[in-house]
Amino acid sequence: MDKYIHPELNKRVEFFGGSYLFVEEGRLNYQGKEVFYLLGMAGVESSCCGTGGCAFIKVPGYVLSWKKAWSESGQSISEVERIVSEESQTAIRKILQEKHPGFQQIEFL
Repeated sequence: MDKYIHPELNKRVEFFGGSYLFVEEGRLNYQGKEVFYLLGMAGVESSCCGTGGCAFIKVPGYVLSWKKAWSESGQSISEVERIVSEESQTAIRKILQEKHPGFQQIEFL
């Protein structure tokens, strides 16, 4: 079991050459468990390769408890179980790609 601190939605986070932000939290049912995922967008404003961007999905894992605690800075904390099964990751990736076709880059945390 891992504790996951929810990022603030629509808050831009700067990184070298660009920024990213999470735009939406989602949950979906998969084999009797609830999968927690985040939709995000990143933009590269300055790099040797030029500008660009992408839409991505981060999957913290199966929800064990949803927003049951808060961090010192006031962010919600959920408890999740990481999804380590390759078979489950493949199936969940397919579901997410169908549900959010513009978000093809999917990472399991």
